[in-house]
Parts: sequence; C-alpha cells; structure tokens
Amino acid sequence: MESYENPLCECACMCGKGKFNVSYRIPDKGRDRIEHLWEIHCSHCRGLYNIEKRGNLIGVVKKPDEMAWERESKEMGKEKSRGLLHKPKFIRIIHEIRKLLHRPKFIRIIHEIK
Repeated sequence: MESYENPLCECACMCGKGKFNVSYRIPDKGRDRIEHLWEIHCSHCRGLYNIEKRGNLIGVVKKPDEMAWERESKEMGKEKSRGLLHKPKFIRIIHEIRKLLHRPKFIRIIHEIK
C-alpha cells in the first residue's frame, strides 16, 4: 500500500534562491484523509522561516519572531499569575470556594453527579 503525492502549488521563497512547494498526499487505505505538505526548498529560508497552519490560514512565520512571541507571552502570563496569587481579594475568593466545597449540601450534590 502506498500513498500518492500530487503537486498543488510552487512559488519562489523569500530570498528568491529556492522554492516553497505545496502538495497533497492521498493516503493508502490505512488512513482516511488527504494530507497537505508544505515544504521550504531553500537552505537559507529554511533556517529563517516556518510554514504554519493557524486555524484555516497557512502562512510563513519568521522563527525568531515566533520564539520571541512565545517568550513574551509566557513572561506576561507568569507576571500576571504572580500578581494575582498575592492579591487579598483572590486569596479571599479561594478560601470562600474551599469553604463551599466542604459544605455537606455541596458534597451530597457532587456524589449525586458521580
């Protein structure tokens, strides 16, 4: 059993020395859907870019930009978490939730759900 690869589109890469190829693979009988293949055939651009699918869109993304974005978003999340965890209002809410969870009526409701 084999899969068959069919070219769909070919265009110049960012630097103009290579190509971006788009093809699709019709799988063998073991798989049930068509796979799209996005390839960068340029050693220079392959080191600088990724081809990514985000939702229904596919685009060329610079690797350093992508890594910087991930780093920045993680740092922002950490800062917000640290700030939130030490706020008195947040601590009070957590204690109230804990009290609610230990009430007999709530425990009975949870057991009924199980």
